Amino acid sequence: MIFTCDNCGFIFSRSEETEQCPDCGKYDVRPADEAEQEEFDQRMAELIREECAEKPRFPDLVETEISMLNSFSFRLPATALQIDSRMIVDVIVEYGQSADDENGLTGNLWARQEGGRSAASLMSGHLPAKEGEALREQANRVFEALSDSGEFNGKLVDFIKGQME
Repeated sequence: MIFTCDNCGFIFSRSEETEQCPDCGKYDVRPADEAEQEEFDQRMAELIREECAEKPRFPDLVETEISMLNSFSFRLPATALQIDSRMIVDVIVEYGQSADDENGLTGNLWARQEGGRSAASLMSGHLPAKEGEALREQANRVFEALSDSGEFNGKLVDFIKGQME
């Protein structure tokens, strides 16, 4: 459970109900609202990302680097692309900091027919990163770029038509 202190603004996690803030000691604690929970999640993800970057772990045989990816998905009916079909497509977007360009976001797009067991790769994409951009803002910007992309729409149409054959 995630809580917020109304006295000092500290956002923290506990496994059970609490009334006292571990930061300032005041008894002015309440369950965190949705925005505060998102802020807490972002801060925790950043701490994990920093810890992994500072202390890379290597398997015995192969050196690897752990990358933090963000993802979102959405469902799109074929009719949204003017295709006469009842098919619904799950689109999965995975994105993160580019390995080649630390000032960029790189993403991979996948599609599968609703209920399908495997996804097909549609395309990769790249956007410039924005310093200090929150994860939700990144996701919104990636989604907007997809919405404006003729290439994405074309690849999705090709995927749907291929599934219909």
